[in-house]
Amino acid sequence: MIKQVLHDAWARGVDGVSFGFINALQWRGRAGSHTAAEMEAYCRRWDGAVLEDYYAVPPGTDFVLPTEGGSHRLPSPWSSGCAENDHVHLDIWLGPKGWKSPVMFLLHGLMSVSDVGYRMWARTLNRLGWTAVFFHLPYHYGRRPAGAWSGEMAISSNLIRSAEGIRQAVVELRLVSQLLRERGAPHIGLWGTSYGGWVASLLAALEPGISTVWLLEPIVDADEVIWTSPASRTIRRQLKSRGISRELVLSHLPLVCPSYHVPLVAPERILLLAGVFDRVAPPATIRNLHEKWTGSHYAEFRQGHVGYQLMPQALRMAQELWPELFEGRRD
Repeated sequence: MIKQVLHDAWARGVDGVSFGFINALQWRGRAGSHTAAEMEAYCRRWDGAVLEDYYAVPPGTDFVLPTEGGSHRLPSPWSSGCAENDHVHLDIWLGPKGWKSPVMFLLHGLMSVSDVGYRMWARTLNRLGWTAVFFHLPYHYGRRPAGAWSGEMAISSNLIRSAEGIRQAVVELRLVSQLLRERGAPHIGLWGTSYGGWVASLLAALEPGISTVWLLEPIVDADEVIWTSPASRTIRRQLKSRGISRELVLSHLPLVCPSYHVPLVAPERILLLAGVFDRVAPPATIRNLHEKWTGSHYAEFRQGHVGYQLMPQALRMAQELWPELFEGRRD
């Protein structure tokens, strides 16, 4: 009992320290800003649009996948106006059947700064017969602008840049997924955490060729994250100082929030995991998504938004639920 109390207090404390750091970092304002009029114009521009409009791959995109594993920088089909960010950065660990192995995208969390754990999970996936692709999300890792923290510019009070970053990630992943299918991958999976889960959820609503989706504390309600999360206090102050209200951006939410959509992936192949003490992606929000996505699988564990239980739990549950996906494992 005492051990659990201490563990729970530690989980809450880790989140508190992390949120304090994120709020302090946002005061630097490295993402720049926009006016309320610019925000209103951006939302009005997309009035009446559907997901397929917003996340369409630009026509005439000249994009070629690498032929080997390793770390690769490829031209992005998207321009964000930030040169350091405008390339697709893939770390690839080829499975036992090369490009004809099933492929799992590893989509990291917001402001992730170390890929050590993801490299470990990539090697584990290789042993289970999968190719692993660690995808650097916009403004993170190899796409981090000089002088900025990894992910600092991904979600900020510059809501236009934040929305465009999500859009860029989804478009790039759509393109890479389509090329992987052409190359012979029998399955494509998405293993996304937090911000990566946000991107994966939208991709699952657009791409019918995804075989399985594992979402760990996914951000599925941008309105909730921006306007109620303790990790966004600085963002809220900056928005209010520029006259940007919650109501002003409501019309754009259906284009960036997975909670408005039903995935094209069979819900029976979707795993949703929540942290009991999570105040960024609260369990109630993810349970609501589970109920909307009838047939999906849900579980929660005693951690906050920052923790290390969900990755091993996701893999354990996936192997129990879908053993046929791991028939190519190396014994």
